[in-house]
Amino acid sequence: MISSLSNKNIYTNPGFHAQLTVQNPQAPKARAVYNDFAKTKADECMNNGNFEKAIQYYKQALQNNPQNADAHLNIAKSYNYSALYKEAIPHLEAYLRQNPQDIENITLLGECYKKSGMLSKSMEYFNKALEIEPHYDYARRNLLDAQNLLLSCIDPARARQERYNDAVNNLTQAVKIAKSFFPKGYTDDMKDITVSFNKTSKMGGRSNIAQYEHNKRKISVTDEYTYADPKLTGAYLIHEFVHGKDNDPYTSVREEQDAYRVQAEYWVNNVKDVYDPEMDYVSDLYKQSARALDERVAEIYKLRDPGIAETSYNHPPSKGKAAAYALGNNNVQPLRAYEIIV
Repeated sequence: MISSLSNKNIYTNPGFHAQLTVQNPQAPKARAVYNDFAKTKADECMNNGNFEKAIQYYKQALQNNPQNADAHLNIAKSYNYSALYKEAIPHLEAYLRQNPQDIENITLLGECYKKSGMLSKSMEYFNKALEIEPHYDYARRNLLDAQNLLLSCIDPARARQERYNDAVNNLTQAVKIAKSFFPKGYTDDMKDITVSFNKTSKMGGRSNIAQYEHNKRKISVTDEYTYADPKLTGAYLIHEFVHGKDNDPYTSVREEQDAYRVQAEYWVNNVKDVYDPEMDYVSDLYKQSARALDERVAEIYKLRDPGIAETSYNHPPSKGKAAAYALGNNNVQPLRAYEIIV
């Protein structure tokens, strides 16, 4: 841990700093090393979900370079993941002064305004992002949500009914999209599964976009996607239907890889008019190769859960090997039941 530098630190004393610059030409290099160290520690804390500590380290980096756009952005994201939305706003504004065309973070700024109750201000930023990229779903769904929240201030009953109607319409279309993508009969044994928009579990400060709860035979899509394009909602239902098809409480690296492959195949071949960075990233990896996607999925899920099994009952390590054989190997860890599979 690096403690905060005091006001009497040699680097913040103007007179001594001027003298030091002449006498010690290595000082800029030393400060650069210090900044690199602070950034490394900050990134490590952020990746581990320790956002409070990450903010401290990023702010140390800002002491020597107040214009550090990346530090401002990561502070803003750390505040956002900590649900401290008002605190994130000035850092996003500082970042966007240097990156005015970054639609993802223009939208994030709008979202922070929205979650801080400043709905009209939030809509300015959502519209700004959509002016740059009209098919950007993150901005579009947030704009529609903000409009509904604004309506709820005037006519709460009407706003609730409209949100309900939009949610039902979105899910109805998304389920049809998902079912039509799979081979005929694939979902016949999943008629007991319910699908809804709901609150989802959080991992790393972020809500899961979708999750399957086996004990309830339920797929939940985060209610933040209530106004998402049905084609995007359908992509996440396709992923979760792969989990639901197994009808067991287990998951594995291989199962997640299989689910992502199917999801990516759908997106690549069927969606051309929705811009979504998360799905575009998945599909770009898949277009490189299925292996590239598999490797990234393995990396992410092992980071989330170091104890996750490599294979599960219906997801063997390769086509030619039966899952039961793989699981019968004494070197394979026993499967662990999951309440929620994402």
